[in-house]
Amino acid sequence: MPTRSERRRSRVRLTVAEVEAAQEAEAAAAAPEFPLLPVALIAGAASALAGWLLVAGLVMVGWFTAMAMPVPTALGFAGQFWLAGHGVGAAIGSMVVTLTPLGLSALFVLLARTVTGLGLRATSTENLDGRGALRAWALATAGYALVTVVVAVASGAGSRFVPAIVGGLVVGGLGAGWALGRRLRALVVLPAALRGIGRAVLAGLGTMTAIAAVVLVVGLLRGSQQISVIEEALTPDAVGSWLLVALQLLYLPNLLVWASSWVLGAGISVGVGSLVSPMLTTAGMLPAIPVFGAVPEPGPGGPWSYTWLISGVVVGVVAGWVAARTAPGAHRSLVVWLARGVGAGLAVAVLVLVLAALSRGDLGAARLVGMGPVLLNLLWLAPLPMLVGGAGAAVVHWFTKGRHLPASDPAEAATEEIDLPTEPLDVDTVVIGQD
Repeated sequence: MPTRSERRRSRVRLTVAEVEAAQEAEAAAAAPEFPLLPVALIAGAASALAGWLLVAGLVMVGWFTAMAMPVPTALGFAGQFWLAGHGVGAAIGSMVVTLTPLGLSALFVLLARTVTGLGLRATSTENLDGRGALRAWALATAGYALVTVVVAVASGAGSRFVPAIVGGLVVGGLGAGWALGRRLRALVVLPAALRGIGRAVLAGLGTMTAIAAVVLVVGLLRGSQQISVIEEALTPDAVGSWLLVALQLLYLPNLLVWASSWVLGAGISVGVGSLVSPMLTTAGMLPAIPVFGAVPEPGPGGPWSYTWLISGVVVGVVAGWVAARTAPGAHRSLVVWLARGVGAGLAVAVLVLVLAALSRGDLGAARLVGMGPVLLNLLWLAPLPMLVGGAGAAVVHWFTKGRHLPASDPAEAATEEIDLPTEPLDVDTVVIGQD
């Protein structure tokens, strides 16, 4: 009587391919492919030029309403404002505005990601495999930084040569890294204990952003009358009104970071000798920009403002809970749970501090310098409540769910029991849709 192994039939793997997909693959294979070096450099440079063209277009729209300004002057201002989006600052007359519009920086990163991703399609995918992804990332970043230096020299900002290089490397590197994210992540192997921490940090940062957005909207609503007064004093025309709105939107991320500093209790500075915090507001001369009408009247805070001081703990709780929920099942120790919660809260606090430092700057001279979050206060008011919240959430999650988990992850154990074929598979491709 034949045994079970003798009755086993040979296995055949069938693959199905459509004619259109096969034709597209053949067309892609037939397309010309270029070396990685020129393709990556040109892709990075093109992404920088795309951002400059966007800014130049906005400036030229404003130029049509004041055509007395020479075109070279308008283009020079476009270059200065483009550099401002890279943290270099913009020279307006005799003063330098160093308040970086983070919204413009984010837009440049998005453009760099899109243009670089499209440009790298001109080279072979084999050139982007393995360490080729690192080479492509470095070359595209270098191409972007090179254009940044050229724009700085051409627009009269040669004295800010070093900040231009640094800003170009950061923005170009983020955009190119985003475009090559999947290939770059394949080169990094995270320890099992760190898996899910990134998701927890994003959850905490998203919570912080949502709280800041609520506070900013409430402040704008409460200061709507003062905002209207500032708008009437400026009396812009139709085009000027749209450009003023666009300018304030480019600084929206800055305002969200400032609101985050306010709810954490660190406060923000809107000029020399001024402080806006939940406990006290002392503001002097403010710039004639409508959004600054949301600054509260000078005086002590009230119960409404004190309530927001719990925001740091809430952010830490969200980050710590997500970190504990995504912990590997093989690590059931309370120490591991606690370390993940504390680490997630601390990582969110570090990101808030970095963004706060980037959002600071000068909006002119005299009293309008050093505007933004008060970093000395934020240095301890951001980590402390987030660490407490993250640790508390992790401990609660462990007592309610973590200690009851199995010693190993069932999903990982199940993957080891897959019945793998013991003999080579015969591959037969069946093409459908063809006569």
